[in-house]
Amino acid sequence: MLIRETWVNKTKGHQCGDSGLYEPFTDDIGKLFRCLQKEFGKCVSAMYIDKGNSAQKIGWVFEKKMKYEDCKEYYIQETWVELHEQKPDVVTTNHYIDLEV
Repeated sequence: MLIRETWVNKTKGHQCGDSGLYEPFTDDIGKLFRCLQKEFGKCVSAMYIDKGNSAQKIGWVFEKKMKYEDCKEYYIQETWVELHEQKPDVVTTNHYIDLEV
């Protein structure tokens, strides 16, 4: 199993960062969920993708109040956590220049 975390400043409406895919410390989804909840706050939603005429649950959205590092103000941080069975397939398309011009 692999996971990706995406951090969003919900207060200002922009993405703050992305962990990239990595292997978590456990393959136990329940244990992983509880650990993520301790780190990122309460779970406020499931994360879904469209699969034709249905939706597939692929992760969770966590939320907690965070303090800005450079001032005394606070914001709401969302952490979107998606679970993957394996690395995604990557397709490369070459776009060559035609030198016979």
